[in-house]
Amino acid sequence: MKTNVDISFHTSWWHRYAGIDFDEGFFFDAPRRVENDRDMRRALYEHFGDYGIGEKDPAPRPILFSDLIAAGFLYSQLLGCEVEFSKGDAPEVHCPELDEEAVYALKAPELDASPLWQKVEDQIKYLQERFGAVESAINLQGIQNIAMDLRGQQLLVDYYDDPDLARCLLDAATRLSLDIGKRLYAVSPVVSGGVTSIVKQALPEVYLTSNCSVTMISNRMYENFLLEYDTLLAEAFPVFGIHHCGNNMENVIEGYLKVPNLKFIEIGAGSDLGRIASALDAHGRRDMLCNIRYSPVKLKAADRAAIKADTDEAISAFGGDEKLYFSCVGIDADTDDERIKAYLSVFRSC
Repeated sequence: MKTNVDISFHTSWWHRYAGIDFDEGFFFDAPRRVENDRDMRRALYEHFGDYGIGEKDPAPRPILFSDLIAAGFLYSQLLGCEVEFSKGDAPEVHCPELDEEAVYALKAPELDASPLWQKVEDQIKYLQERFGAVESAINLQGIQNIAMDLRGQQLLVDYYDDPDLARCLLDAATRLSLDIGKRLYAVSPVVSGGVTSIVKQALPEVYLTSNCSVTMISNRMYENFLLEYDTLLAEAFPVFGIHHCGNNMENVIEGYLKVPNLKFIEIGAGSDLGRIASALDAHGRRDMLCNIRYSPVKLKAADRAAIKADTDEAISAFGGDEKLYFSCVGIDADTDDERIKAYLSVFRSC
């Protein structure tokens, strides 16, 4: 079995086993986070070092935010959402449910004039001065994700009742994403670790957009509204990828394959791998790198035999594992270490 595997944990796991608090300081106090990051990598080694996970004596690294958790909030906060931080959980974005007037008045912020963005710039300066480098792990969120943080589920109604309003909101989210993306690439060769850390094994230079909420819409709706914005991102950055953590990527794979420069897809647990593989074949996209996610909920009860059977089925669907990566993301504090080791043992011998 190949070794292209990764695991990542919910903030509750880090809080319990590494003593990490995910308050505002974790994200905006660079010296503190550099030390927290060392503690986190050391904790990984203590639990799973036999499988090549973590580091016994980790050196400090110039990490901006974190590639060890998923925490998508910054873009929404820059556009006006309130964010609640807590010690044992990821930051929670509070949706203001913008009304029509507020949506039409919304503009992507001028980042150079934004006090919040200045906190990011201050960290970049600190990391460059201390390490001579920056490794960005800011979660890139994704266009519809950001729009729904601002408008809520009403956005889905807008697609039918007021398409111009929906596009106004999606435009603002895209302009902000383009601005931030270009700034991150200017200082960091890796920008997508905060979406999924496996990109550093698979395709470090990829811009990976987070299409979590696309699980809620049809392919027709994706093509009518979101395809143009993903295309703008894809054309702006060196290599493009799509993260779809929902269990139905097969429903929108045809739309995704219309995005130019698409080199990497992250397939949510429960998606129909056979249909996705068939679509890639039909479009001549055997070159596509694919990360296949395993459900952290399923992991709680699965034994090694079941995990291996699921993995073998995935490999069979794609006709081999040459372009495949595997991960289990969001493992919580109640998951027994032995379950996690069983997952890792399918890919790596102890």
